[in-house]
Amino acid sequence: MHITYSISLWNFSHYAMRASLERVIADIRKTGYGIELWGSCWNEPDLYDEIGRARLKPALEGMTVSLHTVMRGAGNFALHQQQIDAAAELDAGVIVLHPNDVLLPDRPRDWDVVRRAVDYAGERGVKLALENGKFDDLAEAFENVPGLFCCIDVGHIYLDGGTMRQFLDAFSDRLIHLHLQELCPPQYLTLPGHMKDHYCCGEGSIPREDWELLGETLRRIDFNGIAVFEIHPESPLELAMKARRFINDVFEV
Repeated sequence: MHITYSISLWNFSHYAMRASLERVIADIRKTGYGIELWGSCWNEPDLYDEIGRARLKPALEGMTVSLHTVMRGAGNFALHQQQIDAAAELDAGVIVLHPNDVLLPDRPRDWDVVRRAVDYAGERGVKLALENGKFDDLAEAFENVPGLFCCIDVGHIYLDGGTMRQFLDAFSDRLIHLHLQELCPPQYLTLPGHMKDHYCCGEGSIPREDWELLGETLRRIDFNGIAVFEIHPESPLELAMKARRFINDVFEV
């Protein structure tokens, strides 16, 4: 088993003041992580078009790269094609798809488009990994598109009442990519503006035995893929609560 750790560009999008895109990439490279790109960032509306790819390519040279897409609707092969071309040009072997990139509610499933995208990605040396939303949606997608792989986002498992074992038992044979993050810590639930998930691993409410089960599964399947930290910054209220617990302890208040 070998895990390559990456940091999502999504993490940096939550800061009002930030360095340039090139500086962010350089800092990630300097600390030894790979990077997961998003299709738009800062004032760049489309990093996957020809102009965006030309800007990114020199900055990413030699790094481990994966792509994340938030497409503008399922059923559009041209959008899949553009992103697959971007992945191939940027030496990214995996593109992570959100469920709504391939499945729109209350509309017929256009599996032919997804199968065409998977086939085209294979021709270009790229794998498409569907990120977990609802369990039944993933099961339906994998039943209809044999060449589609799986990205498990740890925090997302629990948002619709799922369990770690349920997802791993069903989808570990397709698992090639991970998003690592946590559910909201219980002490933050009373604070205004808290997010449901995307907190620092080990500080939230996911049971430790579930993390251990994930580790056991990765060893069993001999996982050789990318694990992306997808964690947003905590709010000032959340940080104050965390700091206060520490201060009260050392001050014996």
